[in-house]
Amino acid sequence: MLLVRRARVPVALLPPSLAPAAVDPLEPAVLCDLALDQGKIVSVELATASPANPPPRATPIREFDAAGALVFPAFVDAHVHLDKTHSWHRAPNRTGTFMDALTSLAHDKDNWTEADLHRRAGFALRTAWAHGTRAIRTHVDTGLPWAERSHAVMAELRAQWHGRIALQTVPLCGGDAYASPDGEKIADLALRYGASALGGFLMMSPELPAQLDRLLAIARDRGVGIDLHVDENGNPQAECLRLVTEAVLRAQFTLPVVCGHCCSLAVQDHARARSTIALLREANIGIISLPLCNLYLQDRRSAATTFPRTPLWRGLTLVHDLLDAGIPVACASDNVRDAFYAFGDYDLAEVYTQSVRLAHLDARLADSVRVVTSTAADLIGRPDLGRIAPGSPAQLVIFEAHRFSELLSRPTARRRCLDGEEIHAPVVPDYAELSDRSL
Repeated sequence: MLLVRRARVPVALLPPSLAPAAVDPLEPAVLCDLALDQGKIVSVELATASPANPPPRATPIREFDAAGALVFPAFVDAHVHLDKTHSWHRAPNRTGTFMDALTSLAHDKDNWTEADLHRRAGFALRTAWAHGTRAIRTHVDTGLPWAERSHAVMAELRAQWHGRIALQTVPLCGGDAYASPDGEKIADLALRYGASALGGFLMMSPELPAQLDRLLAIARDRGVGIDLHVDENGNPQAECLRLVTEAVLRAQFTLPVVCGHCCSLAVQDHARARSTIALLREANIGIISLPLCNLYLQDRRSAATTFPRTPLWRGLTLVHDLLDAGIPVACASDNVRDAFYAFGDYDLAEVYTQSVRLAHLDARLADSVRVVTSTAADLIGRPDLGRIAPGSPAQLVIFEAHRFSELLSRPTARRRCLDGEEIHAPVVPDYAELSDRSL
């Protein structure tokens, strides 16, 4: 048994019974003593002058004094693309636009051998592990017949990382693919390799409602939810999100539904956006915002642009309006070092910090921690993760920071991870392993 004393835990991630009557909006965390045993958190108590008293056991009790450092549960990265990751050196996006990202990666797919996928995705998982992530959902490009290779590699990585990172997969294809003769084959291929949901990217068209009806029918028949890419653009006429909500309500679909990006919602008429948000709540749909990737891609203006060339809109969906309506919102890494986003490091402390800054989540700082922990866990169907509570996994991130203002100012500062009863400082892998450097 390990007793972690004086851990400064965000209030929103504690059992409700431990939440103080009044929470400091600028520093919404309290000191706690945590007892850990056999890979689980067995008790959480508000810190006292003397150690908490766990039940007597034959196993000796070790103690670790966190000395007031901020302690988060292990991170949950709810939306990434491990098959595309770390391909920038081969397939850069010279304009930074969405369409050129599609073109560059389409040309790179010939390089996606089993060895190449293992090397790049494995490097990504080791990086995420070092930063404190313990659950990841990746979307996997799924076009028959070549997609079987990618899904097979992800299944192998899932087995290799079992007990360290819980790796989920979701197929990624056009929404129209499910309405084609191959629709069921695509779903069954992904599920055969352990997919957690069905997914795809949607395009506005008169056929989209029928395509969604077919996708929901396939998902319902197989007892799985859906996780979709929608409206990743600045076109106010793009309303795939609204059409998804209408289809879910029309089908009375009760399995989990998640929609990622939802960028165009922010540039639509306010009354129309509020109406869509009301439908989202009725349909019980969760939202995943991808701030870093959408910041990079959206509202790109080329050198040929007259005036203004500077971006006027940065791609965020209506995060506060969604939260105000009671709709769960998570934030995630999305693409990392590929044509859709040239940067990133699978570091959810960075994603969290940038989300707070970009979306002004400091206005609701206490709840903001949920976007990369408890809400992210809920949206991928793992409500046991992302919390510091009895029964939750003993997987923690211990920051050097003692205050939120310190963490949000220096998110790259040293941190330690706690897994089971082991406290360690994993090291991120060296980029040289990817062999993408030249003199």
